[in-house]
Amino acid sequence: MNKEHKKGELLQSVFFEMNRSENSAAANSGENSLAGIFSNLIDVMDIAMWHIDLDYRVVGYNKKAKEIYGENAIGNFCYKVTANRETVCEICPTKMVYEGQESGRSEHKRTDAEGNPIYIDHIATPIRDAGNRVIGALVLIIDITRHKSQEKELLEHRNNLEKLVLARTRELKESQDSYRALYEQSSRAEKIYRSLLNSSADAIVIYNLTGEVEYLSPSFNELFGWKLDELRGKKVPFVPESEKESTNTEIRRLLTSGEPLRNFRTKRYTKDGRLLDIYISASKYDDHDGNPLGLLAILKDVTEVKSMERQLYRAQKLEALATLCGGIAHDFNNLLMGIQGNTSLLLVDSGNHDRVIQRLKNIESNVQRGANLTKQLLGLSRGGKYQVLPTDINTLIRDCSRMFGLTNREILINRYLSDDIWPVEVDRGQMEQVLLNILVNAGQAMPHGGELSLTTKNVILDKGTVRPHNIEPGKYVQIVITDTGTGIDDSIKDKIFDPFFTTKEAERGTGLGLASAYGIVSNHHGMITVASEVGKGSTFTICLPASTQEVHSETTTAPVLIKGYETILLVDDEKMLTDVGNQLLTRLGYRVLTASSGNEALEILEKGDNRVDLVILDMIMPGLSGWETFDRLKAMKPGMKTLLSSGYSLDDQAADILQRGCNGFLQKPFTIDNLSVKIRQILDDSPEK
Repeated sequence: MNKEHKKGELLQSVFFEMNRSENSAAANSGENSLAGIFSNLIDVMDIAMWHIDLDYRVVGYNKKAKEIYGENAIGNFCYKVTANRETVCEICPTKMVYEGQESGRSEHKRTDAEGNPIYIDHIATPIRDAGNRVIGALVLIIDITRHKSQEKELLEHRNNLEKLVLARTRELKESQDSYRALYEQSSRAEKIYRSLLNSSADAIVIYNLTGEVEYLSPSFNELFGWKLDELRGKKVPFVPESEKESTNTEIRRLLTSGEPLRNFRTKRYTKDGRLLDIYISASKYDDHDGNPLGLLAILKDVTEVKSMERQLYRAQKLEALATLCGGIAHDFNNLLMGIQGNTSLLLVDSGNHDRVIQRLKNIESNVQRGANLTKQLLGLSRGGKYQVLPTDINTLIRDCSRMFGLTNREILINRYLSDDIWPVEVDRGQMEQVLLNILVNAGQAMPHGGELSLTTKNVILDKGTVRPHNIEPGKYVQIVITDTGTGIDDSIKDKIFDPFFTTKEAERGTGLGLASAYGIVSNHHGMITVASEVGKGSTFTICLPASTQEVHSETTTAPVLIKGYETILLVDDEKMLTDVGNQLLTRLGYRVLTASSGNEALEILEKGDNRVDLVILDMIMPGLSGWETFDRLKAMKPGMKTLLSSGYSLDDQAADILQRGCNGFLQKPFTIDNLSVKIRQILDDSPEK
């Protein structure tokens, strides 16, 4: 079978006019270059195509159709390949065409070559000979599985997203109609090639081998803002610095292996400076002799989809926090009882020095436990940050499971964590969310108690294992979470990662938890699977890519009490805190001025009666807030040293103040040791030049 037959009779009909020009060498070279580009375009497109003869046999297909239905489709009946039927389907678009319609269309649930259920939209148009007789059919096989899932998610999540779904559906339909019209009306390869590029809903770029632009589609101009006249022969200046290394790696791999690039996740700038989330599919194209000429890339804007994912994550975090609140409140009451009990005993034992010291130590220990609990809650509640850092997953698992255990004391938690576990590069807040989602689900599956096991180990995944999950083979860290709960029925096991799917009662959950976990793990280029049996429990397995980076570890030092003599202005709207802070600072040797508001602090500084060496500033205050007070303070006295203090963790607002010149941050509650060290670090620092 020659090369043209391998491409299928579909390509023969498309290039019919081109092949008539074989006697002209120049024309043949130009047309075959276009044929190569078009052939690669068809193969890199995310729409499958095949050619059906009058007996309903598959006689030609593109690469996408081969991926869906396998290599055995050629020569077989279409209804046998797609539906395992012995006769033509009742609603068959090809049959509609053979019965005289200009086109046919139908939607079916099918099974692909690997046995996975998929939804397909079939569009058939007739193929005619020179006498206008129908000799076959061209069928577009459009995989709409993802659209089916997204429709359900979007419709149930927020009503105002319906417009987006409808718009995307209209774009897809317009694109499909455009492709079909082009096949029916065009007879020359160049006309089809140009029309396909210009009618694509996604942006298309054709580069030469040095990365310079040869063609930009109209959709590229609409999405990114540049026109072909501006960039022809130049490189597109839209790659962020953070994306250059990964982009260059993928391009080198594509040029070296020749394997098309599909749905590469990246970011790109528009001409007006907006940063978009982009999926890129690309393929190289060759000349008539098989020598590479350049690259063809399709860029899909998924910024709105990513925004919806972040909304889902935030909604799911609220669900997880609501589940934990009861247990956290219970544990805080226990801590307060410990503090109250020790305080009462301290008053009773006031004459016994040893007992007084022990009671004070107990109180300080309970305060520290409470501070640790609030730190974990603040970390879980921070919204949508994506800060990827080399992380020891064992530490993350210990912290999350310990927090979960506080609210589920009837569940026995076993940890089997490998000592030599590889680091992983993750956003720690989002990975905490994944673990808590699974732990909360496990807890709800064990309402009367049970056993929970958490295991980590290093694994190496081969191509066969990772292929269904669209990730790269190599080194991974495996996390296995097993419960002894009620288990999951086989009929719903395939749906548990779908957004809004839940078996819980309406008031107990939204069904976002596992869908959110799936999305987060996928965005970290990992995979998550589940195995379960009714009555015997469930096992969730997460695999995250291993990292070669070293985990940053914080070192702890022994308590140090360092005294001073300078003047400190303490600003806090809570009188109890200014009283306690005044006593702590006085005990450390400092001269202390206090202010109960930002305006009062500015008045003290403006009078200038006292030289102030350091301002300790509360972040959250009524009236003039901490950041407003800081801005006015720095405008009044640019060289003034400041220490920011807050009951919240270091969020975006506090971090912004630090970047604008604040000298340090101290989270409440803090000990006198922490306070003394932080003050000396700031005061002893060399003055600004």
